[in-house]
Parts: sequence; structure tokens; C-alpha cells
Amino acid sequence: MKINLFNFLKNNSTSYKNNFIKCSKIFKDLLVNKENFFFNTLSAEYQKTVSLKKSILKQKLHKNILVIGMGGSVLGSKMFSSFFGLDKNYYFLDNLNNSIVNNFIKKDLSKFSIFIISKSGKTLETLTNCNIILNNFNKRKKNISKNFIVISERNNILSNFARKNNLMFFEHNINLSGRYSVLSEVGLLMFNLDYKKIIQGINSVLKKGLNKNLISNAATLLTLIKKSKIDTHVSLIYSHNLLSYGYWHQQLLAESIGKKGKDFTPIISECPKDHHSIMQLYLDGKKNKFFTFFKTINNKLDQPIKDYFDQKFKRNSLNNIIDSQFNATINVFKKNLIPFRVVLIDQKKPIKSFISLIVYSMLETAILCKALNLNPFNQPAVEEIKKETYSLLG
Repeated sequence: MKINLFNFLKNNSTSYKNNFIKCSKIFKDLLVNKENFFFNTLSAEYQKTVSLKKSILKQKLHKNILVIGMGGSVLGSKMFSSFFGLDKNYYFLDNLNNSIVNNFIKKDLSKFSIFIISKSGKTLETLTNCNIILNNFNKRKKNISKNFIVISERNNILSNFARKNNLMFFEHNINLSGRYSVLSEVGLLMFNLDYKKIIQGINSVLKKGLNKNLISNAATLLTLIKKSKIDTHVSLIYSHNLLSYGYWHQQLLAESIGKKGKDFTPIISECPKDHHSIMQLYLDGKKNKFFTFFKTINNKLDQPIKDYFDQKFKRNSLNNIIDSQFNATINVFKKNLIPFRVVLIDQKKPIKSFISLIVYSMLETAILCKALNLNPFNQPAVEEIKKETYSLLG
């Protein structure tokens, strides 16, 4: 993974230096204090434990995987499925949608391994979808113990159901926030990813070189937020397999920073498609945005294009055209002094590179929250909607 920051802080150099010192101290304190179990998931010992669980589970997994969950319980696995091109065999129920759930009811789900993931064990949407799927098994008189895997905290509705029905159960650590759980059982159990490469990806962020880059980026964002009234983060995604990462990162930022009247609103743009819709606003609208360009490099698959229109397609490929649009946009951003950075993910080392990005994103968010005097790991406001919903349901 490569991250290049295009710095527009000439008028705020003193503030940036102070913020760099502040973010550096916060980073060290986070790693030492480990106030959330997320930091434990970054250890080699923990990843070896998860790998052992995967090896046990691997013998029982079906070819097709269905994950039922909401938010942080499902966005991580959805992100891995998309990035590693596994969409053909991985399915997700992560909303209440009649048409989608009805499609699953028609399938023979006895050929699926079904992960039910809810930290609290009482997530309304998860239990609703689960009830519908369980009814499918009941009608077909199938034994659910061969297909269902539950990940949840202990001693709740879902874990008790798992125990009663002899379902395979994995504990969700009570001190692990959902949106930071992607490198735990929640995000990894359903994939056959080499744990040694996962550890390499984690360590590449924690070692001196890249963590200095991490602190520098966090300090830059903090300075822009405080001094330049930047309140929006736009992800410009030029590789389709990174789009699900964008939505995972969106939740990470929104739930972590959106508190106490503070704001760093995350927007996802799929490019170059959005060049023809919202790019006009980005270039010539309100100057309250910071941009991150995301793209994969060293892509194996490329498609030469035959030119039927006497344009500039000759001797060009799909990747060349996307690269030209990517670089052209960067050049225009530079000319217009729009603050941005570029993140490149190396497809030659996909696991290490992608894990690095994930770890980097979580640590950067946690540092930024602490610097803004926010708790990175809670989401108190949305609990009100949950309580109100249950009261209306009776």
C-alpha cells in the first residue's frame, strides 16, 4: 500500500507541527492502553488463534456462504468478498428488503453455510432476516445444526438460541466495537486468507515508516478540520473491487466522528462514473471537502480496445483509459489547490496490501477521534432509534 499526501498547509505549518506531536502521543497511548479489544486483534497471537478456528471450521463450510448481519457485523466480510473477487459464492442479508429475502427463500439453503452475526444478539433486522431463513429450513424439514454458525456475545437471545439448537458458536468479545471487528472472527472466519500475510499487513502499518505516515495524515486532517473548516471526506474510488471498502470506511468515519456536534461527513464516489454527475460540485462547489483517491495497481486483467470511432482508443486498454482519467483528475485537483491524498493498493500482494489499508483506516480514525476529544468506539445517538422502534413494535 502506498499513501501520498498532497499537503496544502503552508499557512498552517505551526498548527500542523503541534497536531503532529499531539497525534503521535495519542497513537502511542492507544497502543499501550488498548482501551478497546480492537487493538488485541492486531497481535500475531490473536491472528494465529483466529486461523486455528478457521481451520476447524473449514472442514464444515459449504461452497456457498450467506452472512446475515447489520453494520459492522457484515460490512467487513462484504468488503473482503468484493476485494478478493468472491462475490459468486458469498451472499449478504444486511437490510430489510422483501425482494432480496424472497430470492433466498426460493433457494435450497441446505447447500449454504449461514453466518448469523450480531454483537448484542438482539439486532432487530438480523433477527428478522434470520427468522425468515429459519422458516425456510423448517418448511423443508432440514436440520439447521449443519448449516448455521453464530457469532455473538455470550448469554443473549442469539447465543442461547445457538446453544439450544446445537449450532456452532464463536464469541464476539464484549469490548470489541462492531465497526472495528473486521480483523476478528466477525470478518475473517468465512474466508481462507493466509494469516501470515494478514500479520504482515498489520505489521507494515505498525512499523516505524508507515506509522509516521499515519500520524502525518491524521495531523493533516486534524489541521484541515480545525483551521480550514473542512467537514467532509470524499472517497474517489477508481477500482470497483474497492467500492465495498468505501462503504465500510464510511461507517467507520460516520459512527466514530459524528458526535457532539462534530462532523467529518463521509461521501463515496464511484469513478470515473461520477465525473459525469457530482464532480462538478467537487471542483467548483463549497471548499469544505478533503478527498482521498483510491485505486489498485498492477492489475493482471486488462482488455485491449479496438477503435471503431477514430478516437484515442488505439493501442489503449481499459486500464490505460482509467489511469488517464485518474491522473487527469489529480492534475486538476493540484491546479485548483484542492486538498487530497492518493492511496494505491498493490494487486501483486493483495492480502498484505489490503489488510494494511484496513488497519491504517481504523488507526487513523481512532487517532482523529481522540484528538477531537471523542470516543472512537461508541455510537450513543443511534441507540435512541433502536429503543423507539422496539417501543412501537410493542
